[in-house]
Amino acid sequence: MATLGPKLGLSDTGLRKICEKYHIPTPPRGYWAKVAVGQRIKRPPLPKLPAAMRGSEETVIVFHQPPRPAPKVLVAQLAEDDSPAGVRRRFEAAPENRIVVPAILEQPHALVASSVLVLRKAKVDEDRRLRTRGLKCVALKVSLSAVDRALRIYDALFKALEARGHRVTLVTKDNETSTVVHVDDEQVGIEIQEHVTRTEVPPLKAQTGWYSKRYVWEATGRLSIQLAEPYLSVRSKWSDGARQNLGEMLNEIVIGLGDAADAIKSRRESFERAERERQAAEAKRREAEERARRERGKARALQQEVRSLQQSLAVREYASAAYYGANRPPILVESGHPFRLNPATHSG
Repeated sequence: MATLGPKLGLSDTGLRKICEKYHIPTPPRGYWAKVAVGQRIKRPPLPKLPAAMRGSEETVIVFHQPPRPAPKVLVAQLAEDDSPAGVRRRFEAAPENRIVVPAILEQPHALVASSVLVLRKAKVDEDRRLRTRGLKCVALKVSLSAVDRALRIYDALFKALEARGHRVTLVTKDNETSTVVHVDDEQVGIEIQEHVTRTEVPPLKAQTGWYSKRYVWEATGRLSIQLAEPYLSVRSKWSDGARQNLGEMLNEIVIGLGDAADAIKSRRESFERAERERQAAEAKRREAEERARRERGKARALQQEVRSLQQSLAVREYASAAYYGANRPPILVESGHPFRLNPATHSG
């Protein structure tokens, strides 16, 4: 078990549990030591399956892709990178920190356990995937045949994230429940989806004229984890492929969640910086307007003082002219020639 398990991407306990589930005999403790010294031990035959399992054909598929060793240049770069991202990558690259998906869902994470109960009420959409809208469970869009694997992947990922000091919650908004990972005070939404194919059904030969197109959907079993936050300029999707298995990429996904949190933080700080600059520019504009308003007020006050001074001078001139006109000697007009009277000789 300890030798074969890692080759299949499983722990020895996980492989033993699969064998126990399907009643496959396993070597007892000390078996290989006895074989090594030349003892011949009779192998027990495969027992008959229980009546409940007879007649059912079930294939157990173990996805495994042996981890590729990192290039020496990359290893050297990781060793020299002391940034938070570099420390995170170096931690996830260590073999002892490898995340393993359990073969059987036992003692699941609290969110996974509650989702199992909720998903029993889920119905299947026309695209063969479970309809989870309105249900408070982990975010997934998978078929009934892939839900067990999706939940096991979520279970391993949630436990690994919490072991690294992060937190996972379910957030409900507009009758839609999202799975949110809290990384360094930032929130990153994730979702597991299964790729489905759509094939158009040709119309019947006897059918003429307009007809509504019909399609047939088929679940492929290929799962992917993608981030709910768009436009972060970081990797946002990890999928099953011909040479890769989603369950073997959980360490990379943890790194991607950290990168996404850094990108969200950087974007938020950029927005906050732009908002501060906008507010500073707005404050300068208001200050300039206030200064211009005060200058216009001073100009109007000066113009009012000038007008008041001009009016005062005009009144003074008018008063002076009026006073002079009231106190000047009388003028007699004789034969059209004006002359002044001598006040000494003419009185009254």
